[in-house]
Amino acid sequence: MSEIRPGDLFGRLNRLGYKSMESAATFCKLRGNPKVELIHFLHQILNEQDSDIHRIVQHFEIDPSKLSTHMQRSLDMLPRGASSISGFGQTLREAVEQGWVYGSLMYKQGKVRTGHIIVGVLKNPGLSGHLQVISDEFRKIKVDSLTDDLVKIITGSPEDGMTETVGDGA
Repeated sequence: MSEIRPGDLFGRLNRLGYKSMESAATFCKLRGNPKVELIHFLHQILNEQDSDIHRIVQHFEIDPSKLSTHMQRSLDMLPRGASSISGFGQTLREAVEQGWVYGSLMYKQGKVRTGHIIVGVLKNPGLSGHLQVISDEFRKIKVDSLTDDLVKIITGSPEDGMTETVGDGA
């Protein structure tokens, strides 16, 4: 059975997302973790100066210090000792897939923004639990408000210039 290749899927990310995915793989390898997980990706994005996710964190009054502490705890719980990366975790792949679905169909964007990934994760009951395991601070995000107001929330993000609009297909 054919699968979507990670390179094809991650190639749908905008520049910031793609760069963060590359950084997540390097970070994962340096830590000796066997697979690149959603936590690695989020950690790398939040190490940037600004992104859609930074805007979402600020809008929903997520405590950055608590988030950082919780993310470090989640990273420390991952298995260690791997000499190489065996691939990408299923949760990370699904998060990007959901971001692609929402980014292209709901927001008519040709590239996946980090904000689209958060919407996709939170709209998927199976994935939203993974985000809340990383940090219960993510519970502060009201998914309907985020979905309805995403464009307003992320306006001015450096990701604004990293996407293209998808035609209606008519």
